Amino acid sequence: MSDEATRGAVIVGVHPDQSAAVVREAARLAAALERPLVCAYVTEDSYLTEWDRADVREAASLHPVDVASEEENIALELAASIGAALGSAGVDGTPSPWILRILAGDPGKALNRLAAELDARLLVVGTRGRGVERALEEWLGGSVAAHLTHDQARPVVVVPTHDVTGDRLAPPR
Repeated sequence: MSDEATRGAVIVGVHPDQSAAVVREAARLAAALERPLVCAYVTEDSYLTEWDRADVREAASLHPVDVASEEENIALELAASIGAALGSAGVDGTPSPWILRILAGDPGKALNRLAAELDARLLVVGTRGRGVERALEEWLGGSVAAHLTHDQARPVVVVPTHDVTGDRLAPPR
């Protein structure tokens, strides 16, 4: 899908070990709104992109060229997991065309930039879940959902995953 074909998309933030329920909910919303689905993975080692000049940061965040082979492997595993979560017939029996975009930078800011580039209809993210490790991550890095709802002009849907068990996207490395 080209950028023109994804204009007005529903964007869902994805990452390894995320509940597949987030992607399925985003696909349901995209189908109901008759919009394309764009899954966006922000590479974990790219946070320093935010320190670049604004013009360089924009290009590096939305169209990273220096993606480590490890991150490429993670993206391939995520794509396979997303495909499995949505199934070949799609959600609720309807076709679910989707693409995976790799982004760089702070996750909230990178998703915000992608939403602006695609004139997204809405963004979908999941909660981090429960536990000491998740609480520490949120304390150190903040909540992507909170950043988006504060900085975003578009609707943000937060899918609760606290009590969701079962299938997850590609396992963390």
